[in-house]
Amino acid sequence: MIDDLEKKEKQKSPNLINKKLKKHSHPTLRFWGKVFLVLAIALVGVGISLGVKVVMSISSHEITGDGEKISFFQQISHLFSKQGDKINGEKDDRINILLLGVGGYGHQGSLLTDTIIMLSFKPSTKQVAMLSIPRDLTVEYPGNYYWRKINNAIAFGLEMEYPGGGEALAVDLVEDVTGQEIHYYGRIDFAGFEQIIDGLGGIKINVENSFVDYTYPTDDYGLQTLSFTAGEQIMDGETALKYVRSRHGTNGEGSDFARAKRQQKVLLALKNKFTSFSTLINPQKISEILSTLGTHTKTDLEIWEMLRIYNLSQNIKEDNIINFVIDNSPGGYLKTEVGLEGAYILVPSADDFSEIHDLSENIFSYQEIKKEEATISIQNGTSQAGLAQEKAEGLIRNDYNIIDIGNYDNNKVKQTFIYDLTGGQIPDTIDSLRSDLNAPVYSNLPLMLKNFDPKKAMTLNLDYYHNLDLKKFSDLDILVVLGRDSINNQVLSYY
Repeated sequence: MIDDLEKKEKQKSPNLINKKLKKHSHPTLRFWGKVFLVLAIALVGVGISLGVKVVMSISSHEITGDGEKISFFQQISHLFSKQGDKINGEKDDRINILLLGVGGYGHQGSLLTDTIIMLSFKPSTKQVAMLSIPRDLTVEYPGNYYWRKINNAIAFGLEMEYPGGGEALAVDLVEDVTGQEIHYYGRIDFAGFEQIIDGLGGIKINVENSFVDYTYPTDDYGLQTLSFTAGEQIMDGETALKYVRSRHGTNGEGSDFARAKRQQKVLLALKNKFTSFSTLINPQKISEILSTLGTHTKTDLEIWEMLRIYNLSQNIKEDNIINFVIDNSPGGYLKTEVGLEGAYILVPSADDFSEIHDLSENIFSYQEIKKEEATISIQNGTSQAGLAQEKAEGLIRNDYNIIDIGNYDNNKVKQTFIYDLTGGQIPDTIDSLRSDLNAPVYSNLPLMLKNFDPKKAMTLNLDYYHNLDLKKFSDLDILVVLGRDSINNQVLSYY
């Protein structure tokens, strides 16, 4: 049925995704902003004739909107009229782009979405976050489709003639899951993925774990064995596709979550190779890639929007890129259940997507917490058994470095408090903890205990601190003592 839907999609008008002229769906726009730089280099450094060849190649591409074809040169005119305009999300300092990967024509389940990544860009800090959503996550579809796996979105959207098409439905569902507005989308199929990598001359990948997959699917619906050896290597398109699609590998690589991590790694390698000098000075290579994109991808980005993103995102450093995969690990955001007819499905650990909303909203804070690597002790100051363990699991999920869990000497603590034992050297972690635990922060614990004043302690509601053994916490950066106010307050999870 899904393969039939793809044929149906190919027969539909190209303006299925966007009805407005300014929102066309021609896929070659993803890299056109960079082409302008290529043309400049080509004309000056390589020669006018080569530059003209690229211009003529690009100008042969046409964009369709509202039944009207818009030539490349008309798009150029439109681009210059948009100089100074802000793209969607820019005013809020966050641009969200949904990246979708499908099998494409000739593959079983050609419209099922193998890859779902929300890519977020924060212009003010030059940070990028990639949040992978597993394809087995169940979501609520409109109409009579009920709760089904999210990887059906494009196929179901086409089948139900959803306004805007299958990609629009995928966008709406991911917005429900993340709580974030998705400003743009990009979709690519397997063939396009392979051809782009081959057009770039391969990509450099550092394989972290050696693994063997004995049940990798073949094009004729059979099975084959493939293996990867740990270490840095150059992958062609076919090899890279197998690397990101494998989901039954050994050595910890046999899950969708491990696969999602590999997908993010390959995306970064693609970004590095495409923006490398050797690519930018090769107009013919750029032209070939544009031709591939025209056949195998879709996006709702206009040229001027793509150029704007390119200008905003220059000089992004590797350590400013955040990678996260939503998974079902202990204390994770998802849990495994059995669906209709025994199907493997994933559902939120909470009763809804609220925790994932928190993760998505605050994902950029994760990077700073990870950099500071502050050591933290969680102490239970109440009679509620297991409270420290419960809170610690939520904080660990957010990537806080919890090294100690225990019971505080006093079990009648009223208000949760945080002590910064570093003298202000870990501001980002402290700010995040203050927000997550809704608790006050103190930094004068040693001085206060040394000169303990019961009257002053009573004034500050700190009369229970005098039993604290400082030697026990001498190697800590942060001490958290949970009070009765934290019993009904859940940790806000954002990573």
